[in-house]
Amino acid sequence: MQILVHCLQKLDDDKDIKDYIKMSSKWANIKEINKFSPQIAKAQIQGQAASHRAYEEAYKPCLNGFCIGLDERGEMLDSFEFAKLLKDRNQISFFIGGAYGLGDNLRGEMHKLVSLSRLTFAHKIAKLVLYEQIFRALCINANHPYHK
Repeated sequence: MQILVHCLQKLDDDKDIKDYIKMSSKWANIKEINKFSPQIAKAQIQGQAASHRAYEEAYKPCLNGFCIGLDERGEMLDSFEFAKLLKDRNQISFFIGGAYGLGDNLRGEMHKLVSLSRLTFAHKIAKLVLYEQIFRALCINANHPYHK
C-alpha cells in the first residue's frame, strides 16, 4: 500500500513524524509531498480566494488513488472507522489544506472529507495527528496491539 501525504507547510524536519513513517513501513510505504511554494506564500497574503486557487493549482496534479481531504467540515471518524478507509486500498492520497483550508473545488474532488477535530490545528499539529492515526489504522488492520 502506498500512502501519500500532501501538505503546504514551510519546510520542517519533524522527528516524531519520521518515527511514525518508520513504524508504519512494515505495512505501507508513506511519502510526504510538500507543495509549499513562493506562489502559495504570496497567495496567502492576498487572501482566501487567491489561496484556494494556489492550493488547487498545487494539488490538482496530485489527485491520484483514493483521495482524502482533511477539512474541519469533514466527517468525524473514530479510529476504527478511519482504519476502514485505509483497508484494501493500493494508494491513498491525503490532502492537508493551507491557512485557508481546502477550497470548494478541491473538496469536490475528494473521495472523502475527514475532520481530525472541530478544533483548528497548526499545520504541524494536524500532520502529526494524521500520521499517528495512519499508524494506528495500519495497526488495527493488521491486528497489532498498538491501538488498545
